[in-house]
Amino acid sequence: MARSAADVTAATDSPAHGAALWHLRTRFYALASNPDRQAAGRALQDLLNELFQLFGLEPRQPFRVSGEEIDGSFVLDYETYLVEAKWTKEPVGEADLLVFRGKVEGKSAFTRGVFISLSGFSVPAPDALTRGKQPNFFLIDGYDLSMVLEGQVDLPVLLRQKVRALTEEGKVFVSAKELLPTTNRTAGKGVPHG
Repeated sequence: MARSAADVTAATDSPAHGAALWHLRTRFYALASNPDRQAAGRALQDLLNELFQLFGLEPRQPFRVSGEEIDGSFVLDYETYLVEAKWTKEPVGEADLLVFRGKVEGKSAFTRGVFISLSGFSVPAPDALTRGKQPNFFLIDGYDLSMVLEGQVDLPVLLRQKVRALTEEGKVFVSAKELLPTTNRTAGKGVPHG
């Protein structure tokens, strides 16, 4: 059952939440130094699901649909988002983003997605999503995720800001660097960072 925004806000202020976030951050930085990027990528899926759970986003583990593998999903404000996560040596290029767009488009007209690449994205890749089509997912990079793990912004707040940038401006990627000055740490506090 989904937790209310007030419940999530109260939970993120608790010592237990801080300890759980610290544990995830420690695991994340250990994975960053793992030379086996494929193993790190698999471990990242588990870490993300725990992070989504910590913030009350009802994660679903990786699953297969009609031969497609989906890295997972979560629920934000009663909307389900499909997740693709990659941790490669090089920034993710256009081809990977277009494959994920096909997965999202193949579900329903209202399906949304989030593509997480800890190595970032090649310069032309985000533009490929808006060329001739409406984007149906947004992007998160390693900096964005580190800001969440460092406790600089709560995950639901960052996700909502990214959804808003996509909805209002058609931007598939806006860095947390740009969002943090106007983003509240938690949805219930109203205290801006910066």
